[in-house]
Amino acid sequence: TRHLNSPEAVVSTQSTGGGSMGGAPQQSGPTPFQQYGQYMNDPVVANMAMQYGSSLATSGKAYVEQNLDRYIPVSRVKFYFAVTTDYVIHKLLLLLLPFMNKEWGAYSSGNGEPTRHLNSPDLYIPVMGFATYVVVVAVALGSQGKFTPEMLGMTATTAFVWLLIEIGVVQLAMYLVSVTTDIKLFDLAAFSGYKFVHMIVCVVSSMLLGSLGYYVSFIYASSAIVYFLICTLRYIILPDSAEDRIARGSKRRNNLLLLIAFIQPLIIFWLTHHVTYGSDPELPIKKKKF
Repeated sequence: TRHLNSPEAVVSTQSTGGGSMGGAPQQSGPTPFQQYGQYMNDPVVANMAMQYGSSLATSGKAYVEQNLDRYIPVSRVKFYFAVTTDYVIHKLLLLLLPFMNKEWGAYSSGNGEPTRHLNSPDLYIPVMGFATYVVVVAVALGSQGKFTPEMLGMTATTAFVWLLIEIGVVQLAMYLVSVTTDIKLFDLAAFSGYKFVHMIVCVVSSMLLGSLGYYVSFIYASSAIVYFLICTLRYIILPDSAEDRIARGSKRRNNLLLLIAFIQPLIIFWLTHHVTYGSDPELPIKKKKF
């Protein structure tokens, strides 16, 4: 009988493969990732997963839309962007050439879309005008050698802040004089944003014709926007019947209308004079040596 700890016993054990060290590796089962892949390859399971994902996305979209409408009236905002190419062209002509228009009337801000009435306000032209104004100012500054990347953000921020200040001042004036009108907040934002079209004309005229072109275009643009706003908003702000004029006070309403109209030239000049204000550059003249 050999002892278990003898060298012969150790050699005999290794040769017979009884130890785990010398034996063949054991075959393990499929990994969890392989099991998941096999499970998802099943057509029934894949169909169920797709249906569940689709229903989950639909319910999530409906939930977001319902809760978003509580804070942001998305349906009302879409109303102000429902424009066509013909509407945009005719509205731009109306803004630039309001003196040629003979049909001024009240618009419907709740029933008809802006595409159905030329006098209806929209937000498409103000938004596009705002973006174009920022680009045109950058080009003007670049032609003068004053452009920096920070000027884009500064120009956009300044114009947007002044637009908010203007809307806030008008709303405060309406509250202080106790004037109730049918004009909505988005209507006021649209009418206030139309001046970006005239601001673009002023900046472009300055680049092409110098300071003289700027002043001429500024006078015309100011007259055009004031005339347009008075003719458009008088049917909304001013009452129609004499009895209503006595009850609510026509003088206060006239002052409100003039405030909305005549504040536009001030903001136009303030947002464009830093780009175009000043005399034309003089030709270099050699100094005489004494």
